[in-house]
Amino acid sequence: MCSKYRQKISDYLKLYLIFESDMLQIPLDDFVQQVVEGGVTAIQLRDKKLTSKERYENGLRIKDMLKDKDVMLSMNDRLDLSITLGIDVIHVGVKDIPPYVIKDLYPDMLAGYSCNNLDDIYTAEKSCVDYIGVGPAFETSTKDDLRPVIGPHGIGKLVGLTKIPAVAIGGIKLSNCEVLANIGVKGVAVSSELCRSKKPYEVAKKFREFFP
Repeated sequence: MCSKYRQKISDYLKLYLIFESDMLQIPLDDFVQQVVEGGVTAIQLRDKKLTSKERYENGLRIKDMLKDKDVMLSMNDRLDLSITLGIDVIHVGVKDIPPYVIKDLYPDMLAGYSCNNLDDIYTAEKSCVDYIGVGPAFETSTKDDLRPVIGPHGIGKLVGLTKIPAVAIGGIKLSNCEVLANIGVKGVAVSSELCRSKKPYEVAKKFREFFP
């Protein structure tokens, strides 16, 4: 696989949707259409509560819906699903397959890595990942194994230590997004604020005002 996203990865981080289908308030097809039209630039398939089969099926549907859209599609954690679906971007964390292993086995695949401290930044640099997610910015209920909240100030400090493009992650809502706009990140990763919205188009457009 050879990712088409490599040359402008920073642009795809402006509004990075972490997708959880069990949160949706409207049909999946309508949701994807609305968030893309509203300005989502990347969709990460997480779907932690689903079976592998269900995640595969959702992945097929969403990949098909994005085939003519300039939106980056990534897979959370699951290298096997990424390969099976032909998705050439994967995002991993400290408990997953190390990013340097992925890069060694699949050098053309783009890899993102979640960073919470200096050791994580070191791992990201050593692994030559393509982007990092830095946080958590705020408390969040969408992850069971939440790492220590480092806040906007902590995110800014870590982002300042690397040239790898970064997206802020963790508990980000419209009400707290503004403080993240000038700390060096390229954009924000959002889950529940978009997935649980009955009007995701409007919510996405408001988020993009912070990262046009």
